[in-house]
Amino acid sequence: MTKAARGYAQFIDISCLQAQAFLAFTSKQQLERWYAKEATVDPRQGGSLKVRLRDGKLRDATIDIYEQDRRLRLIYMPDHSLPMTPGAGPIVEDILFDLKPGRTVVRVLGNGVPDQTEWNAYFLWLRQGWAYWLHGLKKMIESGAPPGPTA
Repeated sequence: MTKAARGYAQFIDISCLQAQAFLAFTSKQQLERWYAKEATVDPRQGGSLKVRLRDGKLRDATIDIYEQDRRLRLIYMPDHSLPMTPGAGPIVEDILFDLKPGRTVVRVLGNGVPDQTEWNAYFLWLRQGWAYWLHGLKKMIESGAPPGPTA
């Protein structure tokens, strides 16, 4: 029997075109500017997105849906550093890029974090992390700074 799961949602408005925001998620150089210390990405349906964050955590996903400039759906591989929960499914993140007048709204919708006490810290880390990471993305894009390694 599958256990109950929790979801999370974060969004940010960025003064840019959809293609620019989408590229920030599918380019190794840009991912390493706003999100990860190290990144590898194979940007296509069935491809992968693997990052080592600045805190050392590894996030390893398969790209389940790839719609150029519109949507990515990431399915995260089991992480053995996290609690083992029998019956739990994968953690899934949908990243949507919606063009609005003069801006793009980037939405990260996550689901699949088990609703058990031992997962509380990870759930909070994801919610707070995406708020932080998306603000870094906005700063990178709107500052016009070229993508590259951060100090």
